Amino acid sequence: MRHTVDVMSTRDQGRHGFERQFGNLLPIGPRLRKARQQRGMTLEQVASEAGLTKSFLSLLERDATSASVGSLQRICAVLGVHIAELIEPTGQSILRKEARTPISFGGSGVVDYVLTPPDERRLQVFETHLKPGGSVGELFTADIDIDLIYVLEGELEFEFGDRTVTLNAGDALTFSPREPHTWRNPSQTDPTVLIIATTPAAF
Repeated sequence: MRHTVDVMSTRDQGRHGFERQFGNLLPIGPRLRKARQQRGMTLEQVASEAGLTKSFLSLLERDATSASVGSLQRICAVLGVHIAELIEPTGQSILRKEARTPISFGGSGVVDYVLTPPDERRLQVFETHLKPGGSVGELFTADIDIDLIYVLEGELEFEFGDRTVTLNAGDALTFSPREPHTWRNPSQTDPTVLIIATTPAAF
Protein backbone atom coordinates (compact mmCIF):
# COMPACT_ATOMS: atom_id res chain seq x y z
CA MET A 1 0.00 0.00 0.00
CA ARG A 2 1.36 3.42 -0.92
CA HIS A 3 1.57 5.88 1.94
CA THR A 4 0.05 9.34 1.64
CA VAL A 5 2.59 12.16 1.65
CA ASP A 6 1.95 15.21 3.78
CA VAL A 7 2.51 18.46 1.88
CA MET A 8 2.72 21.74 3.76
CA SER A 9 0.73 24.59 2.25
CA THR A 10 2.67 27.79 1.70
CA ARG A 11 -0.64 29.65 1.67
CA ASP A 12 -1.25 29.02 5.36
CA GLN A 13 -0.74 32.43 6.99
CA GLY A 14 -0.42 30.95 10.46
CA ARG A 15 2.21 28.53 9.21
CA HIS A 16 4.14 31.41 7.64
CA GLY A 17 4.18 33.21 10.98
CA PHE A 18 5.44 30.08 12.69
CA GLU A 19 8.25 29.70 10.14
CA ARG A 20 9.26 33.33 10.54
CA GLN A 21 9.55 32.75 14.27
CA PHE A 22 12.23 30.10 13.70
CA GLY A 23 13.85 31.57 10.58
CA ASN A 24 14.22 30.05 7.11
CA LEU A 25 13.82 26.30 6.84
CA LEU A 26 16.88 24.41 5.67
CA PRO A 27 16.60 23.15 2.08
CA ILE A 28 17.41 19.42 1.96
CA GLY A 29 16.42 18.70 -1.65
CA PRO A 30 19.87 19.24 -3.23
CA ARG A 31 21.48 17.00 -0.61
CA LEU A 32 18.94 14.25 -1.30
CA ARG A 33 19.67 14.55 -5.02
CA LYS A 34 23.43 14.41 -4.41
CA ALA A 35 23.07 11.30 -2.22
CA ARG A 36 20.93 9.63 -4.88
CA GLN A 37 23.32 10.48 -7.71
CA GLN A 38 26.36 9.34 -5.70
CA ARG A 39 24.71 5.93 -5.42
CA GLY A 40 23.91 5.82 -9.13
CA MET A 41 20.17 5.55 -8.52
CA THR A 42 17.41 7.05 -10.64
CA LEU A 43 14.38 8.92 -9.37
CA GLU A 44 12.24 5.94 -10.40
CA GLN A 45 14.37 3.48 -8.40
CA VAL A 46 14.36 5.51 -5.19
CA ALA A 47 10.67 6.38 -5.45
CA SER A 48 9.70 2.76 -6.09
CA GLU A 49 11.73 1.37 -3.19
CA ALA A 50 10.45 4.09 -0.82
CA GLY A 51 6.82 3.59 -1.86
CA LEU A 52 6.50 7.11 -3.30
CA THR A 53 5.88 8.60 -6.73
CA LYS A 54 8.61 9.82 -9.07
CA SER A 55 6.88 13.20 -9.42
CA PHE A 56 6.80 13.71 -5.64
CA LEU A 57 10.48 12.80 -5.24
CA SER A 58 11.37 15.19 -8.06
CA LEU A 59 9.50 18.01 -6.29
CA LEU A 60 11.22 17.14 -3.02
CA GLU A 61 14.69 17.30 -4.60
CA ARG A 62 13.84 20.78 -5.89
CA ASP A 63 12.54 21.89 -2.46
CA ALA A 64 9.13 22.44 -4.05
CA THR A 65 7.38 20.33 -1.39
CA SER A 66 8.02 18.66 1.98
CA ALA A 67 7.90 15.02 3.04
CA SER A 68 6.28 13.57 6.11
CA VAL A 69 8.59 12.13 8.75
CA GLY A 70 7.77 8.58 7.64
CA SER A 71 8.35 9.33 3.96
CA LEU A 72 11.71 10.99 4.63
CA GLN A 73 12.82 8.08 6.80
CA ARG A 74 11.97 5.63 4.00
CA ILE A 75 13.91 7.71 1.44
CA CYS A 76 16.95 7.89 3.73
CA ALA A 77 16.75 4.14 4.32
CA VAL A 78 16.78 3.50 0.55
CA LEU A 79 19.76 5.84 0.10
CA GLY A 80 21.57 4.47 3.15
CA VAL A 81 22.02 7.90 4.76
CA HIS A 82 21.14 9.41 8.11
CA ILE A 83 18.72 12.33 8.26
CA ALA A 84 21.43 14.34 10.04
CA GLU A 85 23.67 13.96 6.96
CA LEU A 86 21.26 16.24 5.08
CA ILE A 87 22.36 19.09 7.32
CA GLU A 88 25.62 20.98 6.94
CA PRO A 89 28.03 20.24 9.84
CA THR A 90 28.63 23.12 12.24
CA GLY A 91 32.33 22.36 12.68
CA GLN A 92 31.83 22.50 16.45
CA SER A 93 31.55 19.88 19.16
CA ILE A 94 29.16 22.20 21.00
CA LEU A 95 26.04 23.38 19.20
CA ARG A 96 25.02 26.81 20.49
CA LYS A 97 21.33 27.69 20.46
CA GLU A 98 21.89 30.63 18.12
CA ALA A 99 23.77 28.40 15.66
CA ARG A 100 20.97 25.88 15.23
CA THR A 101 19.23 25.70 11.86
CA PRO A 102 15.54 24.77 11.71
CA ILE A 103 14.57 22.02 9.31
CA SER A 104 11.19 20.70 8.23
CA PHE A 105 10.60 16.95 8.04
CA GLY A 106 7.02 17.55 6.90
CA GLY A 107 3.73 17.49 8.69
CA SER A 108 1.80 20.63 9.55
CA GLY A 109 2.99 23.29 11.97
CA VAL A 110 6.17 21.38 12.87
CA VAL A 111 9.78 22.63 13.00
CA ASP A 112 12.70 20.40 14.06
CA TYR A 113 16.27 21.08 15.19
CA VAL A 114 18.90 18.32 14.98
CA LEU A 115 20.98 18.63 18.15
CA THR A 116 23.55 15.91 17.47
CA PRO A 117 26.46 16.26 15.00
CA PRO A 118 25.84 15.16 11.39
CA ASP A 119 28.47 12.41 11.62
CA GLU A 120 27.03 10.89 14.81
CA ARG A 121 25.98 7.31 13.99
CA ARG A 122 24.97 5.95 17.38
CA LEU A 123 22.31 8.42 18.49
CA GLN A 124 20.30 11.31 17.09
CA VAL A 125 18.51 13.90 19.21
CA PHE A 126 15.92 16.35 17.91
CA GLU A 127 14.14 19.31 19.46
CA THR A 128 10.69 19.50 17.89
CA HIS A 129 8.34 22.47 18.05
CA LEU A 130 4.64 22.03 17.26
CA LYS A 131 2.43 25.07 16.91
CA PRO A 132 -1.17 24.80 18.23
CA GLY A 133 -2.88 21.98 16.35
CA GLY A 134 0.44 20.94 14.74
CA SER A 135 0.91 17.31 13.72
CA VAL A 136 3.55 15.12 12.06
CA GLY A 137 0.78 13.60 9.91
CA GLU A 138 -0.39 10.05 9.29
CA LEU A 139 0.59 6.92 11.19
CA PHE A 140 4.08 5.76 10.18
CA THR A 141 6.70 3.21 11.13
CA ALA A 142 10.50 3.19 11.08
CA ASP A 143 13.06 0.37 11.20
CA ILE A 144 14.58 1.69 14.42
CA ASP A 145 15.06 -0.16 17.70
CA ILE A 146 13.84 2.42 20.19
CA ASP A 147 12.80 6.06 20.51
CA LEU A 148 12.36 8.29 23.54
CA ILE A 149 10.18 11.39 23.58
CA TYR A 150 10.38 13.91 26.43
CA VAL A 151 7.89 16.79 26.63
CA LEU A 152 9.62 20.03 27.57
CA GLU A 153 6.62 22.32 27.23
CA GLY A 154 2.90 22.00 26.51
CA GLU A 155 0.85 18.87 25.81
CA LEU A 156 1.35 15.99 23.36
CA GLU A 157 -1.22 13.53 22.04
CA PHE A 158 0.63 10.38 20.96
CA GLU A 159 -1.33 7.91 18.87
CA PHE A 160 -0.58 4.25 18.26
CA GLY A 161 -2.70 2.11 15.96
CA ASP A 162 -5.08 1.03 18.72
CA ARG A 163 -4.66 3.59 21.51
CA THR A 164 -3.83 7.21 22.30
CA VAL A 165 -1.56 8.46 25.10
CA THR A 166 -1.55 12.05 26.41
CA LEU A 167 1.75 13.46 27.67
CA ASN A 168 2.34 16.69 29.57
CA ALA A 169 5.45 18.72 30.38
CA GLY A 170 7.92 16.52 32.25
CA ASP A 171 6.48 13.25 30.89
CA ALA A 172 8.58 10.81 28.87
CA LEU A 173 7.60 7.98 26.54
CA THR A 174 9.85 5.14 25.35
CA PHE A 175 8.52 3.03 22.49
CA SER A 176 9.36 0.98 19.41
CA PRO A 177 9.04 3.00 16.17
CA ARG A 178 8.29 -0.26 14.37
CA GLU A 179 4.75 0.08 15.75
CA PRO A 180 2.55 2.47 13.70
CA HIS A 181 2.49 5.83 15.47
CA THR A 182 2.08 9.57 15.11
CA TRP A 183 1.75 12.60 17.36
CA ARG A 184 0.09 16.01 17.50
CA ASN A 185 -0.37 19.06 19.68
CA PRO A 186 -4.02 18.92 20.81
CA SER A 187 -4.02 22.50 22.10
CA GLN A 188 -5.50 25.27 19.95
CA THR A 189 -3.69 28.00 21.89
CA ASP A 190 -0.34 26.77 23.25
CA PRO A 191 2.77 25.41 21.48
CA THR A 192 4.41 22.10 22.36
CA VAL A 193 8.18 21.50 22.57
CA LEU A 194 9.69 17.99 22.59
CA ILE A 195 13.05 16.30 22.82
CA ILE A 196 13.28 13.15 20.68
CA ALA A 197 16.19 10.73 21.13
CA THR A 198 16.45 7.96 18.54
CA THR A 199 18.80 5.19 17.51
CA PRO A 200 19.31 6.00 13.81
CA ALA A 201 19.70 2.44 12.56
CA ALA A 202 17.61 3.00 9.43
CA PHE A 203 18.32 6.67 8.78
